[in-house]
Amino acid sequence: MVDWFARGFHPVGVRTTLLDDAPGGSSLTLELWYPATEAHRGQDLDATSQDEFEVVAGFPAARQHAVRDAAPANEFLPLVVYSHGATSHRRACTQLCTHLASHGYAVASVDHPGSTVMDLMADLRSASEGPRRMNMLISAGNRPKEVSYVVDRLMDGVISELNGQFDSKRIGACGVSFGGWTTLAVNSLDSRFRASFPIVPAFGAGPLGTNFLEPLLDLEGWGRDVPTLVLAAENDSLIMIDELRRLHRELRCDKRLVVLRNAEHVHFVDGAEERHEMLRMQFKSGAMPSAAGVDFVSVGEAMKPFSELCPAEHGSDTVRGLGLAHMNAQLRDDADARNFLRRDLAAAFQHRGIDIEVV
Repeated sequence: MVDWFARGFHPVGVRTTLLDDAPGGSSLTLELWYPATEAHRGQDLDATSQDEFEVVAGFPAARQHAVRDAAPANEFLPLVVYSHGATSHRRACTQLCTHLASHGYAVASVDHPGSTVMDLMADLRSASEGPRRMNMLISAGNRPKEVSYVVDRLMDGVISELNGQFDSKRIGACGVSFGGWTTLAVNSLDSRFRASFPIVPAFGAGPLGTNFLEPLLDLEGWGRDVPTLVLAAENDSLIMIDELRRLHRELRCDKRLVVLRNAEHVHFVDGAEERHEMLRMQFKSGAMPSAAGVDFVSVGEAMKPFSELCPAEHGSDTVRGLGLAHMNAQLRDDADARNFLRRDLAAAFQHRGIDIEVV
């Protein structure tokens, strides 16, 4: 019996490569996590050998539970593509990506141009001078194409060390916020995706002006059943919980909505407490680049201190456990995973001290 919350059997490797000629005319930086050979056992959990990276120059370095350029295990792998949120980056949710890889998945993620934290920092430095790098509308037009392009390039052998190891019939998508929207949007563009795990997806009316994204979603155009598990946060200040309940009602597929109680928008990414407090401070400071109809100061003032929310570990456990079980159920036809998801999930999580609502 799989423990959905525990790390899997495989040590995890990670590689980075550049994809040229991407949709929108830019290059994409790709991160790929994968099961590594037995020779790397324990190295992904050892601070002296695990990967260390810098998101933005001058920011503190971060670590992930993976070994840089580790030799890949010789296995045929289901593939999951992760899509990051706005003002974020491809390695924002390594806790989920490395968890899946430790259970035998390949997980790919790219920096989506026009919506990364690097774009935001460039705009903050330049103030009002010149064109902005952050452009949500252009990014929305490119994101689903970029996700599909990632699959194309991996299947074509862009990473030679894993050429031929990706199963084209077992592909899923997951993502946070703008990336959750991307996870839904790609289903009307690319019929290869068989499982969808949108996490606090940007949908409907909200204080950050994300309502323009809803008309760009073609939920009727999927052309097949893509089993979808929507993960929401009860106290989300950025994406309204009532809008995600409406999204769940409008989905025409095998679906489930899980709400983590007393959680905020960033509870499901790495370093949730630090990320939440940084956003709250940025919004309240008035230093954010202006956006039509968005009152960042009011949004920041409405956000509770993280100390008044559920622990970050509840978000980590929830996103890892549900993400793995959902992908196993859909991409591996795993009866244990299906049974776990069909039983009293609220009671199973309560046993771990985590309070969720299941719809």
